[in-house]
Amino acid sequence: MRGFRRAVAVVGSLALLLGSLFAGAAMAATPKRPTRVVIIVLDQTRRDTIMRYDMENVQALMDGGVNFPRAYLGHMAAETVISHNVMTSGQFPKHMGWSNEVYRDVGNVLGLGEGAYHVSSSMSCAQFDALIDRAGHMKLQDYLDQKFGESSTFAAIAEKRTAACTAGQTVGASDPQHFIIQIRGSANAAIDCGGGSATTWRRPEDGNGTVPPYFGLTGSCNRWWTMQSTSPPLDYGTASLPRAQMYPLEGNRFMPGFDPAHLGGDTWSADAAIEVIENDPNWHGMLVSLGAIDKAGHMWGTEDEGEAGASPGSVEEMRHLPFLAKLADTQVGRIRDALDDAGLLEETLIVITADHGAQTGTNFYGVDAPFRSDFNWYYGVETTTGTNEDYRMASPAIQGLVDELGTNLGFSYQDSHIAVFLNDQSPASLQAGAAAVRELPQVIAAYYRDGDHYVPFGSLGQMSRGERKWFNLHGQELVDTMAAPGGADVVGLLRDDTTYGVYGDHGGHQRQVQNIPIAFSWPGLAAGEAPRRALRSVDIMPTILKLMGIRYDPSSLDGVGVVLPRA
Repeated sequence: MRGFRRAVAVVGSLALLLGSLFAGAAMAATPKRPTRVVIIVLDQTRRDTIMRYDMENVQALMDGGVNFPRAYLGHMAAETVISHNVMTSGQFPKHMGWSNEVYRDVGNVLGLGEGAYHVSSSMSCAQFDALIDRAGHMKLQDYLDQKFGESSTFAAIAEKRTAACTAGQTVGASDPQHFIIQIRGSANAAIDCGGGSATTWRRPEDGNGTVPPYFGLTGSCNRWWTMQSTSPPLDYGTASLPRAQMYPLEGNRFMPGFDPAHLGGDTWSADAAIEVIENDPNWHGMLVSLGAIDKAGHMWGTEDEGEAGASPGSVEEMRHLPFLAKLADTQVGRIRDALDDAGLLEETLIVITADHGAQTGTNFYGVDAPFRSDFNWYYGVETTTGTNEDYRMASPAIQGLVDELGTNLGFSYQDSHIAVFLNDQSPASLQAGAAAVRELPQVIAAYYRDGDHYVPFGSLGQMSRGERKWFNLHGQELVDTMAAPGGADVVGLLRDDTTYGVYGDHGGHQRQVQNIPIAFSWPGLAAGEAPRRALRSVDIMPTILKLMGIRYDPSSLDGVGVVLPRA
């Protein structure tokens, strides 16, 4: 027995020696600081989404990095169009140029009239660029240029213009080394990739005219063209299914589809990221937004279990969250593996996060009808494209607001919060607007804007103990982050599990909506949780800058940089 123990001790000593040698080699291979950063945004993903759908690759990156279990979004409106710019600018919405899904033009920045209303999902990259320039805040890619030179590349890749354009635009003059590519481009009747009408094929959008030649967008149909359409329908049957019919699928914009030469959705976004990794040695930053979870969550709710009896690989399986969440997880693994294959993993910081969470509308106050989402979300007339778009088809709940405010109602937007824009912003008018919003179903608190903050109005509505605790901690903080001149004059906060736009929705202050993952993965970090720090989306960029050793003026940002523990 004594000899056995001595042998075990010798083996143990050898193991420790070899382990220290391997650790030393790994430390020698890992640079002092990361020189590249990839932000992977899992659109509408809560932390429990990752566990619910067994997203193993995402979980591995979180477990192997510095994970913030108390992280929350930290701002309103909790929307794609807001959060992608928050995380790449370190600014709260009220300082970044627009602060909600709907923007009221103050100063005629977009050139379509003072006070004109713009629905952000219709806005162009050039319009977002104008708003960012007006706000004047530096973006992550501007800081990367300062560190690595103007020849460094930043790529913004997404399935939504509201994600790619907001993250990808720099302040000031356009930089040809930074580019924006998103899947939702224009149809071209002269191009038919085969297997459908020419008008169903879409070329991806080159958001600022600088997509590198290796994508081949100037040529004929190639891998990056995808089949997208609602007419003729390519909706995977969702346009006739309750709940999903309000916001149905439109071909392979968010779905991968079945054509291996033209896979869409999150596969498309990951392929584009890998294209950059393999072809551009000068890239130093990338934001990759994976949007399929958001699309499915809007249609079915955030706890979607899929369709019973759906066969593997079928349309019935593909159009639901369990399939799309696992697919997103696969793409995260592919991006990580591509970095490893290119020998870049040791120098690349990978940030895992989301642009918001979401909640399921157990209390739903929209109209469940085909293609109804826009009319549930918006009420008013907008002029984003230069031609008026009329959304004045109010749901019964919002009709009460319309009747109460009459001609003073300029525009309203409603999802898991209520945002109202008034024609008259006098104190009496603001208070009357807040009183009208407070009377809407499931509104727990109403506010009116006073400069850079909101003032509570009236009594609070009924809340559970958990709702009240979260509201007391964060309600005022969150609503104040969107108090901008072009923002809403009156805001209503809603109870948990309440939506007005579609069945699964976001935008508000609720804990489920604010619940997002934030984790930083790099071999030079000490893996583990940071349980005491409630990191927010606005803190992501300054934390990246600190780790990469890039100087910045903390007073110019709303976010706070955190020193991450080193290995």
